[in-house]
Amino acid sequence: MSQNAEIILEGSYLYYDKEVNYSQENFKLVHTPDAQTYHVHAEILSRIETGEFLKILVRYEMNNHFTPTFVRIEKSIGNKYAQEVYKIDMASQELLYTFQNSQQTQEFRKAVNSKHYLTSPAISTSALFTLTKKFDATGRTPIVVISSDNDWSYVGPPTEKVIYADFTTRELPDFKLNGNALSASHLCLNEYDATHAQAEEPVQLFLSKHYAIPYQLIHGDQKVVIKHLKKNTL
Repeated sequence: MSQNAEIILEGSYLYYDKEVNYSQENFKLVHTPDAQTYHVHAEILSRIETGEFLKILVRYEMNNHFTPTFVRIEKSIGNKYAQEVYKIDMASQELLYTFQNSQQTQEFRKAVNSKHYLTSPAISTSALFTLTKKFDATGRTPIVVISSDNDWSYVGPPTEKVIYADFTTRELPDFKLNGNALSASHLCLNEYDATHAQAEEPVQLFLSKHYAIPYQLIHGDQKVVIKHLKKNTL
């Protein structure tokens, strides 16, 4: 980390499945004034059924307009390791994707739209697109996200997928977490737009006013709740 980097926010999350805690995420949001960039550094530790720990490291970089330019995802468990890197050339509007494990390295290039959004496993990065995306005031807003299905081995290049987001409430009047009243907004992520006949259960995100860092995520039996959030005074 650069010597002049400023830690803006830091905190941690607890992940639950049917009220059972199985994972924790620690993160920092860092601003580098000289380079005019913002970085999220996240570490996720999860205990799996074998008793081993899955460790995921995420580095998520954005320019001064909060457009993602670089994402690195490193996964390790036991002696297994895999890394994915997404790098956006803003001048040429090209994505360079690299997958690497102990047996192989694969590269892929693709032209991308200027309104691209990169995903990561870290909940701290899940709503960063709201910092730049203009939302439809009357319905669900399509969001084009880039992600891959690669896990421990390469199965194919990353693809674009459209999800639909809408702010049901920009200012929740009575949002509380652990008994504390917090200023938050309510964002729903859907697989389909509002005209689709099929009913679905959206991913619900309750967002803080601090760089769209979520306080809470709810989807079915899955829940992620912020454990602590510290805002540093610069």
